[in-house]
Amino acid sequence: MGQRNDTNHSNSYVEQNLSFIKNQLGDGIGLGEGKFKAFGGQREIGVLYVTSLCDKEFISDQVITPLLQGTLKNNIENDDISILAQTMFISPINTKIIKQKEEAAPELLKGNTVIFFEGSSSILIVQAPKMEKRSINNPENETTIFGAKEAFVEDIETNISMVIRRLPIPTLKFETFTLGRLSCTNSKLLWIKGLAKDDIVEEIRRRIRDVDTDIVDGTSTLAELIQDKPTSIFPTYRLTERPDVVSRALSDGHITILCNNSPFALIVPMTFWDNFKTIDDYSQLPFAASLLRIIRILAFIVSITVSPLYLSFVTYNHTIVPPSLALNISQGRNGVPFPSIVELLVMTIIIDIFREAGTRMPGIVGYFIGTLGAVIIGQAAVAAGYISVSIIIVVAFSAIATFAISSTILVNISRIINYFLILLSGFLGIFGFFNGSFIILWRMSILESFGVPYLYPIIPVEFQGWNDIFIRAPLKMLKNKLTLIANVSSNKAGNTKKQ
Repeated sequence: MGQRNDTNHSNSYVEQNLSFIKNQLGDGIGLGEGKFKAFGGQREIGVLYVTSLCDKEFISDQVITPLLQGTLKNNIENDDISILAQTMFISPINTKIIKQKEEAAPELLKGNTVIFFEGSSSILIVQAPKMEKRSINNPENETTIFGAKEAFVEDIETNISMVIRRLPIPTLKFETFTLGRLSCTNSKLLWIKGLAKDDIVEEIRRRIRDVDTDIVDGTSTLAELIQDKPTSIFPTYRLTERPDVVSRALSDGHITILCNNSPFALIVPMTFWDNFKTIDDYSQLPFAASLLRIIRILAFIVSITVSPLYLSFVTYNHTIVPPSLALNISQGRNGVPFPSIVELLVMTIIIDIFREAGTRMPGIVGYFIGTLGAVIIGQAAVAAGYISVSIIIVVAFSAIATFAISSTILVNISRIINYFLILLSGFLGIFGFFNGSFIILWRMSILESFGVPYLYPIIPVEFQGWNDIFIRAPLKMLKNKLTLIANVSSNKAGNTKKQ
């Protein structure tokens, strides 16, 4: 669009652009607009913004007022006016210039202010958002004793600042993506150059770019869209609400993804053993940290094996059970009208119903209340003669074991595996249990997370990585751990590109 000297024509041009944008968005969105004689009355400008998204006081004081008070001393080309306004009169540095009026509406919906200039084809965009955001609070799902008492919020810039504060290094790299045709979710990819493997970073970048969907409402949605096997029950990623967990993961060669409107960070690649690590492991003595980590691993094993093993012993494999124990179990089942598999499934389902209801209660105490409620119901069922006492003990022990698992995602996985093994054990006995366990281990052994084997460093064997799996070695021995994830077989990472 060329230079214009006709004032009336110019005025109609500003009005035309304002009307075009208003027709795109409609009046119901709450548009604020104004037409002013700027630069001492030398040129007309049109200002447009969404009142609920912008800081009106900021726009008035830092944008409109400087433009009204400024003067154009020289004859300046019309298309240079926006550049002059951007560099001389407007104080914010977060400004940009666009050329197409069709690009203005998306900028308004981001909380930006759009400024049209008389006779100029350039449009000035000023970032002046006023976004309501939650203050930084204590973590709700990942409570610790020695870790930091702050968690991510829904504002991505606040989350970025918490990560940078812990890793103030120039090698911490960022890359921005906009995801979702409708949601237009702002996302950032974070990694430390030199620690994260370039092939893995490129693979993640490719998968993010290939995301083709209407809505990406958070990191959990994005995780499903980019993970290796979306149909697998095992997550090849980690979700965390803790910035200190993210900073440690980045220093270990992992890559992190943050999304606006989501208080969780996505960490990839991830191995199965990462589910049992907590930030407290690195804030206390190695022996104590190692003991607690072993307990978490044992708790996971107990949560998926106790119920199906009990069912195998009392239904098909009686000879394995000591006679005295078998007699006690048999006496406890006197008068129970249902077979053991029905008892076990019913009580397990009741436990899960109570736990799911407990998650809707405020605070983590809801989980405990749900489990205790289920146990009380179970005691009533025993008193009525519907359920045997041994079933109550087995189910309660299995349910309580899940509370020692540090990963919420892994807790849900343990429940799925538990049902799977119960069904196999109920119909095939110990044979079904071992075959089901073999299927699970086989599936885990072939699974990868962005080129990194899921059971690494157990499969494949990498003894150097064993000092932070079952035990937590002293921190001095972990100094070489930084590049382990980054250096896992290049050909493995390259294989993900074929998927």
